[in-house]
Amino acid sequence: MGWKVQVVDGGLPDMYNNSVSLDDQQVMLFWTLSENSISIAARGEKKSGYLAIGFGRGMANSYAYVGWVDDSGKGRVNTYWIDGRDASNVHPTKENLTYVRCKSENGVITLEFTRPLNPSCDPDGRPECNNIVDPSTPLKVIWAMGAQWSDDHLSVGNMHFVTSKRPMSVLLMRGSAEAEEDLRPVLGVHGLYVSCLGILLPGGILAARYLKHVKDDNWFRIHVYLQYSGLAIVFLGFLFAVAELRGLTFDSVHVKFGMLAILLAVTQPVNAYLRPKKPANGRRLVKRDSYGSILIL
Repeated sequence: MGWKVQVVDGGLPDMYNNSVSLDDQQVMLFWTLSENSISIAARGEKKSGYLAIGFGRGMANSYAYVGWVDDSGKGRVNTYWIDGRDASNVHPTKENLTYVRCKSENGVITLEFTRPLNPSCDPDGRPECNNIVDPSTPLKVIWAMGAQWSDDHLSVGNMHFVTSKRPMSVLLMRGSAEAEEDLRPVLGVHGLYVSCLGILLPGGILAARYLKHVKDDNWFRIHVYLQYSGLAIVFLGFLFAVAELRGLTFDSVHVKFGMLAILLAVTQPVNAYLRPKKPANGRRLVKRDSYGSILIL
């Protein structure tokens, strides 16, 4: 005598090891990692004709999985490569999906499938062969819902009526997700930081070098104002960037060179404080060190 196991709707949290709410909390994403594959489920939180999730930062250049129930009542899940924002840019693909299921309950779509982490096909001939899921890196996930979907010819009528505003970075191994941050403020502060290093600090050195003919020692005031203004803005920009990026890591060469530049910039007021009075022998050495630091910056 055997047992027949039937999975009831609403049991997704028990069936999958991890779950997160995607952008705007209108779609739930579930997944379970295996050695060579990942099982995924997505459930909408509102009524729709179809539910789509995509791997990518936006609709363009994303790999999409669309689930809907056709006119015969059969649940379908199709895969697509999207390289634009029109219906003509939605290209069907043939991903190797198993354990595929899609259903609509009271108008709420739930889709499920299992796919390999690394597709075993030639990436030159089929775009879906580049759709590699690396569990050690964040997976960018977006979603969309629409009124109807078609397995044949897509048109404007198949466009979504609601979609995610930004991708979520899903940390597959941690079982969590983070909203994709808007880095424009960070880049703006970074640009200000570079301007300080490239203009204010060298300008202060040039003032000390070429404006000594200005009367009443105004060259020295200009030198001090430029140096300390540059250092203050660099310090504030550094703190802002660390706060926005939620920490400081030294994994990239860019960060290492940036920290070296900050360190050399900080040596300028230290040089000024330790610089011997005239006509001490070490005065010229400290002066050369100051010019060398600015040259590196």
